[in-house]
Amino acid sequence: MGRESAKILPVAELAEVRERLRVEGRAVVQCHGCFDIVHPGHLRYLRFAREQGDVLIVSVTADGAVGKGPDRPYIGEDLRLENLAAIEYVDYVCLDNHHWAGPVLEALRPDVYVKGREYEQSGDPRFARERELVESWGGRVIFSSGEVVYSSTFILSQFRDRFRLEQDRVRSYARRHELSRPRLETALGKMLGARVLVVGDPIVDRYVHCDALSVAAESPILSVMPLREEVFLGAGALIARQVLALGGEATFLTAVDEGPERARFAAELERAGIPFLPLTAERRTVYEKTRYLVDESKVFKVNRGGWAPLSTAAARALTIAIERALPDFDAVIATDFGYGLFGGGVAAEIGQAARAAERPLYVDVSQSARTNLLRFERPRLATPTEAELRLAYGDEESGLSVLAARFYRDTEAQRLILTLGKRGVVLFEPPVEAGARLSSDYLPAFVSHPVDPVGAGDAFLATAALTDLVGETSSCAAYLASCVAALHVNRLGNEPVDLGDLSGFLSGRPELA
Repeated sequence: MGRESAKILPVAELAEVRERLRVEGRAVVQCHGCFDIVHPGHLRYLRFAREQGDVLIVSVTADGAVGKGPDRPYIGEDLRLENLAAIEYVDYVCLDNHHWAGPVLEALRPDVYVKGREYEQSGDPRFARERELVESWGGRVIFSSGEVVYSSTFILSQFRDRFRLEQDRVRSYARRHELSRPRLETALGKMLGARVLVVGDPIVDRYVHCDALSVAAESPILSVMPLREEVFLGAGALIARQVLALGGEATFLTAVDEGPERARFAAELERAGIPFLPLTAERRTVYEKTRYLVDESKVFKVNRGGWAPLSTAAARALTIAIERALPDFDAVIATDFGYGLFGGGVAAEIGQAARAAERPLYVDVSQSARTNLLRFERPRLATPTEAELRLAYGDEESGLSVLAARFYRDTEAQRLILTLGKRGVVLFEPPVEAGARLSSDYLPAFVSHPVDPVGAGDAFLATAALTDLVGETSSCAAYLASCVAALHVNRLGNEPVDLGDLSGFLSGRPELA
């Protein structure tokens, strides 16, 4: 890439080049943008800009500062720099890590700043500040006469599945966050013996494998013959199993009525090696979700058990049990599936108990009208889906960054990892100061066609919580949790991912080589 690489310079070094050009009396033009997919409109824009002076500098927004959505830019910053450096109209390229062009404009002080025609009547306050800056040293702001007849956003919305650039983005993510196999293996080693208290509803996932016979004679419905059944611990109990599978120690605490269902549930936990702390609460059953499958395809699902809120006395008993148990654990994970366990102020009180015991709280909820992520106060980490976060605010229109900023403000959370299903995850770091824009980072999913997504969110939360608990960054937590989720969804059933499977998966990841 010889000639192109010579064009790509850090801003500080480029500022020295710009000073030399000033002494030589050469007019410097600057363009600024994302340039995700360089199309003919961009080429006309850059050609026009080059014609306005002697030297053209293009500043490119870094991956973490692009505000076009959680999975943008689609092409990583290194490739975007290379693409622009290969264009003959461009003399120099630099990477800008800020959310607006002001800092790099001040560093380079171009004679001419060229923006697209769409900015001529724009009310964007960031552009207004950029314009004031350029004009403050006598520079000119002009607008491109080369019409941008293509849109990167439109091209991606129509054809992104054909580009297959996810691996480049994963490689860039691993490089930016200095992720390597030795570092990840070290993090996994530190998880051994970590003690976690898991609080959630008692849920069992039942899979009934069937043989399809025919369409029933009495009406047009599928007729099946059950062949075998599998029973899996779900939700909070699965989180406890995943903690155990990664080398930690987990205890499951819930409120459930006495009876044979509780006894069977306790037996399943015992077989899995998970200590059980049940509180007695009337009319709260073990919730069962039965899925009927034919040839590993789910035909239909039957849920057994409904909303059963705790009485005032039971809610207080649950809170006291959590307060008494917490000193014996390193952290607490709470997962609300909307069956009433976290009503009566329990969600808020579990956060207060965690703070009093100086233990981190990790939270998630299921997508239900009876759950709300905002009930949990000051969690160390939350891992909701996009739908769950939108449901919490009743907002289907705002951008994810806007919702994430509201979440940080309303809950005083420390970390937020938003899961996007097959699209991957996006990390939102808390604002450094009030009113500041959130920084975000996107990691694509490692599996594009999952076999069975049931329980993937629980496995993700368990792994992310453990990774955070042992002192790793949220970027490392998101990566390891994504690996576990990828392994989890690639097989049928709600089984946890063990260290052997995870280590083998890491050894095959090209970005860690």
